[in-house]
Amino acid sequence: MSHPAPPLPFPDRATDAHKGDFGRVLLIGGSRGMAGSIALSSMAALKTGSGLVSTAIPDRCLDTVAGFHPGIMTIPLADTDDGQFHLSATLPAFDSFDAVGCGPGMRTGPGSLRIVESLLQKNECLRVMDADAINLISEHQLLDSPALPRDQSTLVLTPHPGELARLTGVSAGDRPGQLAAAESLVEKHGLTIVVKGGPTVVVGCDADDGNAVRSVNNTGNPGMASAGSGDVLTGVITSLLGQRLSPWDAARLGVFVHGLAGDTAAAHHSQPGMTCVELLQALPAAIGLIE
Repeated sequence: MSHPAPPLPFPDRATDAHKGDFGRVLLIGGSRGMAGSIALSSMAALKTGSGLVSTAIPDRCLDTVAGFHPGIMTIPLADTDDGQFHLSATLPAFDSFDAVGCGPGMRTGPGSLRIVESLLQKNECLRVMDADAINLISEHQLLDSPALPRDQSTLVLTPHPGELARLTGVSAGDRPGQLAAAESLVEKHGLTIVVKGGPTVVVGCDADDGNAVRSVNNTGNPGMASAGSGDVLTGVITSLLGQRLSPWDAARLGVFVHGLAGDTAAAHHSQPGMTCVELLQALPAAIGLIE
């Protein structure tokens, strides 16, 4: 299978390396009825090469997530009667991990809001935020909160057009307007934004002058426009951050690998027939094509 050249090489692996060299990552998310979302992210992090993957979930989601793979270390947290994170949920120390991904399947209750605020406060930590984490940022205007750091240069956001519309106020149907609004956010806060779509565009900050720059991804296909695909991407980018790539590089390589896995899955299962499961299973083959 021929494929485009990746934007940068996949991280090397020394022959004498151990699991700690490939990143300790934490995924946070899930709720009753949506535990599969954060399980997909966790599996994607494992399949992208993370050495250790821990997953913080509401207590009643424990069995679902733990059953996905024995390599996922689960951290059950206090939850509400409807299966969301409780305000009293005690998270592990973020600085125990090389990268943190947050949002898939999480919902937007008070406990989830507290988690997102805590993560935004820790701007020395490499982070990916997706799905309801982005919705909470939008709903509570957290990027402009005087109580939180303005500099978010260690943060990657991965919104689909609807989430980006809530974040920027620009309609999901206005692709040029959304990209321009993403550039404004990037220049204001230093973050990296993965603007999902056909094609996906990564918007980041130029290291020299702070101006926004774009990288257009050239892998992927419409078969990936289905439930769970974005959850897989969250895990891929979180894994690459944990493997010591910068937010800009992790986002660019992450969307490339994710799209290449989608192309690999479509070649075997067709675009209409592929699901997030086939996408997830294709990650090792996609990485093998570019190593």
